[in-house]
Amino acid sequence: MSVNPLNIIMSPKSIAVIGASNNPFNMGSMQYLTLLHSGYPGDVFPVHPKEETVFGNKAYSSISDLPYAPDIVLMVVPTKLIPEMMKDLGKLGTRHAVVISAGFKEAGEDGVKLEKQVISIADEFNIRFLGPNCMGLLNAQYPLNLTTAPLQTPPGNLGIISQSGTYISQTLPYLGKSGIRLSKAMSVGNEANIDIVDCLEYLEEDDDTKAIGMYIECIRRADKFLEVVSRITRKKPVVVQYVGGTDAGGRSGTSHTGAIAGPDNIYNGLFEQSGVIRVNSIEEVYKTGHVFATQPVIKGKNIAILTNSGGPGTAIATTLDGNGLNVPELSDSVQEKIKKSIPGHASSKNPVDLTFHTDIDLMVNTLPEILMKSDETDGLIVHGIMGTGYAKAFFPAIKRVFDISMEDIEKGHMFNLDKIVKMPSLYGKPLMISTFFGNNDNACSFFQDNLIPTFDSPEKAAHAMSKLYEYFLIRNRPNDNSSIILPIPKSAANIIRSGNGVNIDEFNAKEVLRSYGIPTCREKLVTNYKDAINAAMDIGYPVAVKACSSEIQHKTENNLVHLNLDNEDEVKTACESIQNIISGVPMLVCEMIKGDRELMSGMTRFPGFPPCIMFGMGGVFTEILDDNKIRFAPFGKNEALSMIETIKSHEIIENYRGMDPVDKEALSNILIKLGNIAVQFPEIKEIDLNPIIIQDGKPFVVDALFVI
Repeated sequence: MSVNPLNIIMSPKSIAVIGASNNPFNMGSMQYLTLLHSGYPGDVFPVHPKEETVFGNKAYSSISDLPYAPDIVLMVVPTKLIPEMMKDLGKLGTRHAVVISAGFKEAGEDGVKLEKQVISIADEFNIRFLGPNCMGLLNAQYPLNLTTAPLQTPPGNLGIISQSGTYISQTLPYLGKSGIRLSKAMSVGNEANIDIVDCLEYLEEDDDTKAIGMYIECIRRADKFLEVVSRITRKKPVVVQYVGGTDAGGRSGTSHTGAIAGPDNIYNGLFEQSGVIRVNSIEEVYKTGHVFATQPVIKGKNIAILTNSGGPGTAIATTLDGNGLNVPELSDSVQEKIKKSIPGHASSKNPVDLTFHTDIDLMVNTLPEILMKSDETDGLIVHGIMGTGYAKAFFPAIKRVFDISMEDIEKGHMFNLDKIVKMPSLYGKPLMISTFFGNNDNACSFFQDNLIPTFDSPEKAAHAMSKLYEYFLIRNRPNDNSSIILPIPKSAANIIRSGNGVNIDEFNAKEVLRSYGIPTCREKLVTNYKDAINAAMDIGYPVAVKACSSEIQHKTENNLVHLNLDNEDEVKTACESIQNIISGVPMLVCEMIKGDRELMSGMTRFPGFPPCIMFGMGGVFTEILDDNKIRFAPFGKNEALSMIETIKSHEIIENYRGMDPVDKEALSNILIKLGNIAVQFPEIKEIDLNPIIIQDGKPFVVDALFVI
């Protein structure tokens, strides 16, 4: 196995910075100053063609002038200079670089050519590099900061991988105010060499990283991403914001990093299959990642709520319930313990609501301990702990009538929080704090300093708790999900590979399906109405008659499908109608499958991704209903069952309104075998099995289309 280049790039013993000058507002200078400020322990060599010193440190006029080959070189120079500098690196012996400069493939055709040139030179000298068009990296533990902003928190356990440089640079002050601590962070830019998969493999092995957050505009090696992340999420949570799933987002990503985005449902399928937790904002990436990096793994779905206000308590309970968690009424024995400490008008049921009771000791010591210690709860959300933030807000009003200082007011709002911040590790349960006061409140800042996640709204705290439970389900998903690869039936190979690139008609498509053991309706191919009548008699009425040609993709819309034919006259009329529309076209006489539900499955291909297998609601309203799931072939039974059981209309798969439950084993076999066909025959571009009709609980493919 090859050594990950980030092992050196993230922990170099020496660094050259090309582009640093004595102008502190120059990009290269900003990164040089940030590097020095970080306390980096290794050698640093500023390179500048004219300056003898840079901020008091000896400067070198060129790469070749350096005293030795540094571990990495940071390049912040005009784009056109990068190819020649990459050659100089190679000649010197440096094998790792970070290219900050922009203006490559994200900037148009000339940039594409320039980026290819840089890649070629790097390959020639075996140089691995991050970028171009990136904002650097940081390693909080080393320490090393090659971004444009100082890190404002101590080292933590959240690793960040971003296709936006802003999200590991401009956001550092925000993370400082929020108490969110990073372990490592990487801006990958255009990913011309090192990509997000390399970064994931690095963070997978990093003991300092307990959770991974990602900002993604596209994934270039989706097959490898699926393999790596599926492995990681069994031991570390991965939280992702994907923004390329709309036309506007895709256009923006292309101009930003040259990324080619994909449809939202494709990425949803990739994330679901690999165990990624998808969120909708960069704030959620940081906050949810921080929760995962600091809180114990949740062990169940029963959450206690402690509040001094009914509204926030109700909001938390509603949000938890909407995300699949429980807010159970506490047992009489637990309630009795609570009632001993709370006012008579307060509620002990859950939420435990003190209704603006101001005894802070109850909120931070007595009641949290009762709730966390109870075996009836798996986590706790507290809303309403008010410290000096409330005192500061109230001070102007009280100052009007009392001669009192702010310091005196604040003293009345100082209390001991040492006990509550130790409860997550003591009881092995997560704790979240909801507060409307920021970190200028002593309680809020104390929680942040002690790695207790704080949120500025009740709903955000509840939503974060729900993500812990989502990961609990991911981590405990069945592990026996090995991909199933079947032998290639000879008849299927003959049909698919003898067509000379022509689409496969419905009859032959179903022959392929039948060769894999996928159930279809009984049918016969005919050329005239007399043969059609004989076929109908053999199959048994009622029947359907359809035109059958590889050139016809939408038969229903073109009046080339006739259903529920009960006698010879109806069969003859149907055949004549079809022949009047397309003279000489072969016809398919099919058994009429009388079912109670219509499903569908299909396959499509997207650049850089494994074959995409889709399953969902079928029939003529497939596009309107838009109820489907995607997975990537090949996969096994557990993944197939996951597709079936997580569509929005999954209830109709079960015993619904007197209908027989669908044979999920048979349905999952169809999906697995469809995945095999897609993997084994890459010449097939698309497959459409619609509808799959459920008759007496059994699935039958009634129509099929293969596009070559």
